[in-house]
Amino acid sequence: MLLMELTSAVMKRVLMLMLVLTGFVWAEEREFRPRQVVEPFEEIRDPKTVGVDEAGRFVKDEELVLGVVVKGEARAYPINMLTSPRREIINDKLGGQAIAATW
Repeated sequence: MLLMELTSAVMKRVLMLMLVLTGFVWAEEREFRPRQVVEPFEEIRDPKTVGVDEAGRFVKDEELVLGVVVKGEARAYPINMLTSPRREIINDKLGGQAIAATW
């Protein structure tokens, strides 16, 4: 039994030495410093919308849109307006339901 305990202790030390030599650091020994990849931005809720008559000012006929219909209420979200890091998700209400438009 003593031999097993000794072997176990030696194995633990060998393992710790191997981890130290390979550059591994225990999580509790490291300081947590998360990286910020994108600057935080305000969420988009209740976006301003325009009717079909005005949409031609903002969207060309050949542009792609994400079309959504909920309970008979329709909306088109232009893809080129959903591809910016500040506009990847638009929170909206359509047909009385909360939706998230994303691309």
